[in-house]
Amino acid sequence: MSKRAKTLEALKTELSKLCTVADNEGFEMIAYFIETAIREADEQLSQETRAVAGLELRLQSSRPV
Repeated sequence: MSKRAKTLEALKTELSKLCTVADNEGFEMIAYFIETAIREADEQLSQETRAVAGLELRLQSSRPV
């Protein structure tokens, strides 16, 4: 996993904790926006993973057999 992907995972973890606190304290709108940030982090993580997987596939296909 790349450094960027690890950072995104760490951000998601912290955002989840903040979302729980906001939700428990009755800050529904703030919790909603944090959930939106978590979904965005998921999307970016997915893009990072696809980019790395695509690069690995290209490297494997260019190797002589």
